[in-house]
Amino acid sequence: MPDRPPCLAVLGPTCAWKSDTALLLAEELDGEIISCDSMQVYQGLDIGTAKPSREMRARCPHHCVDLLPLDEPWDANRFVEIARPLLAEIQARGHLPVLAGGTGLYARALLYGFALLPADRVIFAQVERELAEPDGPERLAGELLAAARDRGAVPEDTLQNPRRLARAIEVLRLTGSPPWELAPERPTEPVLPVRQFVLLPTMAVLRPRIERRTAWMLDHGWIEEAAAALAAGLLQTPTARQALGYREIAAFLRGELPGRTALLQALVGRTVQYARRQRTWFRHQHPGAEIIEITQPTTAEALRDEILGRL
Repeated sequence: MPDRPPCLAVLGPTCAWKSDTALLLAEELDGEIISCDSMQVYQGLDIGTAKPSREMRARCPHHCVDLLPLDEPWDANRFVEIARPLLAEIQARGHLPVLAGGTGLYARALLYGFALLPADRVIFAQVERELAEPDGPERLAGELLAAARDRGAVPEDTLQNPRRLARAIEVLRLTGSPPWELAPERPTEPVLPVRQFVLLPTMAVLRPRIERRTAWMLDHGWIEEAAAALAAGLLQTPTARQALGYREIAAFLRGELPGRTALLQALVGRTVQYARRQRTWFRHQHPGAEIIEITQPTTAEALRDEILGRL
């Protein structure tokens, strides 16, 4: 058996063989998986988030999966608050923590030890209610701009992204300062002893996989799953509403997309855009990680062996 690191991370964009590879590594190295996927934490979003199957979870313990109902907020702060003690508990059992997923901010916050900004669920819920009002985004953006006057520009992506805007207002109301003033310079080295591997397929490899997986998901109940989640209020939730693809299915169910072919194309297009952003993130935001470039279709078994050979 290769030398086992104190912690192992298997990261990368969607459809990059992460879940299967992490499972095979955990089985080989007596590990337990901590999911750093921001949406697999929610109950009822199984197909659309490509959640590890029950069979996979029976083979190896998976943490931070199926943890929350749809109406609970979830962010990097709350992930780190749960994942930090989990790491220690897994190691105390003599097992290897295997961090796996595609939400780069969550993995980076945990591994590089970002100072966590304050959070308050009551204040966040109030901000979410204000955001949902007809003029909510404009009023909240105005509040943020007024607070930042003479203190530097407000990041454009914060003003344009409702989730980031709500989080910025939450921090502002708690501290009197916008979040970018409170965050220290980002660390360039992990604060935990960890071996990080980023699986990075080219888009020429990823796109056909995304197309096949999306078609499979639609054929195996994603529309029905989405309909149930939408009926349960998915689009009014603080965080789960961000789950990729459910808004497109909602539009399809309202008759705004002309058939399943149009739905498939819309879902593939959104997922490809997301994968491109993830590729950029993981190439630049995880210094010290070992990048495994994937230029041809491969298998989780081959990727497992590649990583084991590097340990």
